[in-house]
Amino acid sequence: MISRNLFIKLIKQDIKKRIWCPILIFVMCFLALEVRMLMELEEIVRYPHLYSYGIIVYIREYFFGQNAVNMSIIACIAAFLCGLSGYAYLHSKVQLDLYHSLPVSRSQFFWARYLSGILQFSVPFVLNVAVCIGIAASRKAVTAEMIPAVLSFIGIQTIIFVLVYSVTVIATGLTGNLIVSILGTGVLFVYSTGLELLTFWMSEHFFDTYVYNYKYEGNFVCGSSIWFFSPLSMITKFFSRPVIMTMSDAKKLFKYNTSYIGVLIVAAVLYSLAAYIIFMKRASESAGKPIAFRIAEPVIKTMVVIPLAFFSGFFFCMISYNTSSEEWFLFGVIFGFIVICILMEIIYRMSLRGAMMHKKQFLFNAACTALIFVIFRYDVTGYDTYVPADAQIQSCAVSISELMPLSQNIQVSEFSTHRLGATEYRMANMELKGNPSVMTLARKAAKEQLKYHYFDYYEGIENSSEYIEITERQKQYHWIEYGFKLSNGKTIYRKYMIDVADADTIDLLSDIFNDYDYKIGSTPVFNDGWNIDFDFVRCESNFKIADIALTPQIQSKLIETYQKEYTKLTLDMVMHTVPTGTIDFVINSENNEDLYTSYSGEMLVYPQFSETIALIKDYGFDMLEHPTAEDVELVRVRSINDDPYAYGHFNHSPYRGAYSGINNTYDIQEDKTVEYEYTDKEQIQQILDSVVSGGFSWNIRQYADLFDDRYIVDIQLEKRDRNNSSSYQQFIKGKLPAFIQ
Repeated sequence: MISRNLFIKLIKQDIKKRIWCPILIFVMCFLALEVRMLMELEEIVRYPHLYSYGIIVYIREYFFGQNAVNMSIIACIAAFLCGLSGYAYLHSKVQLDLYHSLPVSRSQFFWARYLSGILQFSVPFVLNVAVCIGIAASRKAVTAEMIPAVLSFIGIQTIIFVLVYSVTVIATGLTGNLIVSILGTGVLFVYSTGLELLTFWMSEHFFDTYVYNYKYEGNFVCGSSIWFFSPLSMITKFFSRPVIMTMSDAKKLFKYNTSYIGVLIVAAVLYSLAAYIIFMKRASESAGKPIAFRIAEPVIKTMVVIPLAFFSGFFFCMISYNTSSEEWFLFGVIFGFIVICILMEIIYRMSLRGAMMHKKQFLFNAACTALIFVIFRYDVTGYDTYVPADAQIQSCAVSISELMPLSQNIQVSEFSTHRLGATEYRMANMELKGNPSVMTLARKAAKEQLKYHYFDYYEGIENSSEYIEITERQKQYHWIEYGFKLSNGKTIYRKYMIDVADADTIDLLSDIFNDYDYKIGSTPVFNDGWNIDFDFVRCESNFKIADIALTPQIQSKLIETYQKEYTKLTLDMVMHTVPTGTIDFVINSENNEDLYTSYSGEMLVYPQFSETIALIKDYGFDMLEHPTAEDVELVRVRSINDDPYAYGHFNHSPYRGAYSGINNTYDIQEDKTVEYEYTDKEQIQQILDSVVSGGFSWNIRQYADLFDDRYIVDIQLEKRDRNNSSSYQQFIKGKLPAFIQ
């Protein structure tokens, strides 16, 4: 009974002694919660037309939902304050003697301090949340659905606090003074994130076939989950948005990765136990020393010195003109390694005399650093040449770069749209099986090891003819990305450079593109479009654009017809056929009739799609109808000479390459853009017969050499209305009228 009363008394005394801590946390929570809520509510009330949701939805789904990530920053800061201030006494021999003289066991004393720190955060935090609920009640925004959101909000922040708090206590227990404790806390908090970032940079820098994982949007985290042991890594993964693959998933308002909450709880418990064990094993004589456990000193040095040496290499690359410079990278690694080793020794010895101590460990860390560099630099593991065996493959996903890159635009929430790129979509949805060309092309590309380094090509250029030659040569190289889905459940991502001027490569590429499963897996509307109610389809031809309202019957018939003809499209047709138009399936915003979402992207229609063209005509849009010269007021033709890097025009103005890695001084031609206007009907008709919408070229231009890039054509019709195509026109290659030449 006495022990219990003393335990509670210790908690009260600690809170009283550190009363500044809960007060500061209360102020931070007040600014992050009440002030933020009142500001946002004021904006919603004053400018309701700018928001597609009301106060109830905002409080439930955003304030206590998506915005939990903002509060997590405050929770982490509070954890640092509570952990460092609560266990700073470990660095003072006087305070240690005083506390250890109390009639309470070390175990009870640890948990009293530990619980005190948790209470100093949780009490002011919960009070602020309660005030926020009162504000919501005053706006009549409290509903039964809000209660689970509030409870999960409190639970998540508490778990994150305990996780970071425990790591801070561990760092404080491992060290012997406050400065080193702060540094140690920072290292433990970010270490695995730093390793992930370093692995990402090293792989991108040295491996030509490296591709990041497509699982999480905007996240470089691409390795095994074994890397996620630091709080920052776990918190980042918890709040990372998974790439949305289907419309049904998109309609679920994303808050956080609920499947990962169990990992956070287990990590918080394990780190708490680790902090307790370190506290119990820590010798009182460690107070004042930089490191409490001498056995851990060489391990910590190695864990810190080697990654920081490579980060130093990347730093020098970033500040140099050539970000891919191997010389500056190597210099940065060597320079950083030496400086960091010296600093670590000085920190541990607290004296300049200790800078050159432990030469054996210096040599060991140097050897490890050199070994890692050699493994990445010379691809000792065979990363770039690795292709899984056929027996390991369950299926493959392939994305052919710059070839009809349809995007999937989907409504993520009531006010935002998520664009899922072509490659992300294909990596998740495509499953190619039974096509031998898929693996044959991958092995061919891995064996050839073609490399495309943009800036390396331009080193030493002295005249425009060399520039044009290099630019033309670049057109034959393209990326193709693979997702090897293995039988063991793992997915390996690679990208390969291919030469489309090679006959064997283009044959293999054609076999892949012509595969029915490739077409279906490449196009979102073929997978999800049958279950989505689109509002209209936007049709565009060379000279006009119009919307066709959709009924379920029209939508189903149009998708069915287009899919049937699209799946018969061949790579040869793409490379040698000028498109006729595009169709784009669209969804209106539920709350704003002026907003709409393009779901499918602009899907090309070719002259061979006769049934699709006829069906669209029956629905009111004639894709083959072209204006005559009598319908045109004038035509403007502009020759392009103002982009030297796109077209290779050089002249007498000294210009230093603005792009990193271009160190030469060039003579760039002054802007000699020439614009002509044509009103003669005969000339206008020749132009009309020779142009195509510029909007048709962007997604096939890397493979189809069909467009003359030297001119931009602007056609102004006599009768201007909203159905006139807004895109510019380009001349079809080989059909440039003689009077323009």
